Amino acid sequence: MVNINPLKLNMPLLRTLRLYSKIKLKVPSPMFVAWDVTYKCNLNCFFCDRQTIYRDKLNNDLTLNEAKIVIDKLADADVMTIGITGGEALLRNDLEDIVEYAVDRDLVVTLSTNGTLMTKSRAQKLANLCQSISISLDGLSDTHDDVRGKKGAYDGAIRGLKILAQTTPRSCALGVNFVLNKRNFHQLREVFDTVRNIGADYFFVQPVIGSSSWVIPKDAIDGSVKQILELKTNYCSHISQSYYFLSHISDYLNGSVPKLCDAGTLYLAVNNEGNLFLCPGIPRTKETYIGSLLKHSMIDLLKSKRMKKVKETIIPNCNPCLMNCTTEFSLLAKSPLKTILSKYSSLNV
Repeated sequence: MVNINPLKLNMPLLRTLRLYSKIKLKVPSPMFVAWDVTYKCNLNCFFCDRQTIYRDKLNNDLTLNEAKIVIDKLADADVMTIGITGGEALLRNDLEDIVEYAVDRDLVVTLSTNGTLMTKSRAQKLANLCQSISISLDGLSDTHDDVRGKKGAYDGAIRGLKILAQTTPRSCALGVNFVLNKRNFHQLREVFDTVRNIGADYFFVQPVIGSSSWVIPKDAIDGSVKQILELKTNYCSHISQSYYFLSHISDYLNGSVPKLCDAGTLYLAVNNEGNLFLCPGIPRTKETYIGSLLKHSMIDLLKSKRMKKVKETIIPNCNPCLMNCTTEFSLLAKSPLKTILSKYSSLNV
């Protein structure tokens, strides 16, 4: 029998309550920073162009000591959560050291991975450091391999999921991220059942972002969203996104989602070189660059003229989006209690 920390399933709720406290106390600090610890990757996903647009940065990953400096700057600015991603974060052999240092600095750490490089030894440590680990799974075998650009990617992801699910002890919540697109929308329920039976604690549905040619067909939108909301009703503890987010997937896909943006305030991004950028959801370019965390404190960068200029230039001209790692934080800031109830009950409040 797998030994699971009894608080594990409530960790997302505990994190949400901590966020709620910060909002009610009006603590002026970011809630979430997405950190691309590397742009190297062992897959070639259709919707990801990071290895192409950041080609000149592939060999510029921070050293462990530099990563610790970045963590210190984030912690000193009272950032609550960092979401470690890539590229593929597990390509860093020192990932466990990075996560452990962040946890020692009282940062909540989440990890997103394609799962293919997970091993029992790495799972043993990461599953007891991270607050949550999510593995990307975008369909059944052939579909996932096609979406991820590599034969065997599905088997690798399932193997990684099983390793984590069977890790004992395990204190992290284990999840699956499903990028909804035209090739997998009809497989959503089967994928959900598969990963739930393996032992995933939660399931995220993220409509594909930035790849209009991969959006699901118009005539499939209503049926897909209905199915997602039914899953939320019947398995609310496994679908931990809010009703607002899930119900607005159809609006996003139809181009009519309301704009809800707190980029540069509630959430930001850091690239593999330790540079701070406006938002996790847009490219890390010179237009969205705020400054280097190796050279400046995050507190100073947040108050800088550069931050003010980038916000004023980028946000008004940025199209409305619907991203789990940004929209949910904006919802919490706007309607904290309603969002919490919407996330953790089967009621559409």
